Amino acid sequence: MNKDEQERMVVLLELRNLHEQVKAGNIRAADAKSRLALLRAKKGEIEKRMALAKVKPADEVRASFAEVKKALIEKRAITLNGTGFINQVREIAKEVQARTPILQGVRYFYGPNAQTNIPVLSPTIATPGNYAEGATAISADSQAQLIGKTITPYAYVSLLPVSAETITLGSVNIESELPVIFGDAFAQAFHGGILTGDGTGRNFKGLFPAVLSSNKIECAATGAPKVADLVKLALTVQDLTDDCIIVMSPGIYSQIMADATTGVADLYKEELIRTKTIEGVKIILTSGAPASITGGSLVAIAGRLIDYGVGLASEITIEPIKKVGDTNTYFQATVFANGIPIVPKNFFGLATKSVG
Repeated sequence: MNKDEQERMVVLLELRNLHEQVKAGNIRAADAKSRLALLRAKKGEIEKRMALAKVKPADEVRASFAEVKKALIEKRAITLNGTGFINQVREIAKEVQARTPILQGVRYFYGPNAQTNIPVLSPTIATPGNYAEGATAISADSQAQLIGKTITPYAYVSLLPVSAETITLGSVNIESELPVIFGDAFAQAFHGGILTGDGTGRNFKGLFPAVLSSNKIECAATGAPKVADLVKLALTVQDLTDDCIIVMSPGIYSQIMADATTGVADLYKEELIRTKTIEGVKIILTSGAPASITGGSLVAIAGRLIDYGVGLASEITIEPIKKVGDTNTYFQATVFANGIPIVPKNFFGLATKSVG
């Protein structure tokens, strides 16, 4: 074993050790990122030197070309006969998945808790009145209510079988890639739950299904929403707070941009194109949002993402499981989580016009 091979072996051992410490909870995944990046960079440099060391000298290359030329003249075949190099890529190429922008704005409640109770003042106190000097018959407020919203985390599990050959003989250290692989998978699940979860059983309660009937703003005409409909939704939430956003699918956005209305609508389209805002309210586009325009369908929601709560009772834990008579190793990843709108009244939806 030469010097480069020895250095590579040391780096691989450090990577495996770092992964084991993260898995054991001795180091947080976030804290290990910088060290992981340095080790991967060092590993890449070593492997590059090893690859360059295998390049044939110029004289040997010329000899090979001479052999091919001779073979062409003699009309005989030249074959590699197992002498060719095989380039094995050492990083996993992954299928591109949809982004999860909603996860960045919601409120998280961390900790190994069976439940998280959130105090909510809804409705708030009534508008104060004025009274004459020395008034004694002032009525107590009977409107305000302090209630508790409860988030109960449930287990989300992903089980990935990996063959012994992949672990032992593969060129990729699959175990070091698992936190990212599982993290992406759970992110997709939670993002979808926050948007469209039906809230039944152990499911997240999504933003679109949670919009109250009284908070639905109907489009002016049947079919796809128009620019004016989106403006109405934006102005509704803008009157309440400055940090609201609107969430919709790229498909609905495209249909709004195809609105043939001219004049003021063109100005709003320019704002949408340039800044992805309308009346100053930020637009978030995600394929996880519904795209149906059947009568009464919600095509966009608006509100503050911090009014949605996600309870996380643990970080991702990854356990290798072996079975008798089975050469596979089953990596089981588990997270305890759930999500609900904390204050449903703070979210509004744009609904297509019902027919009839």
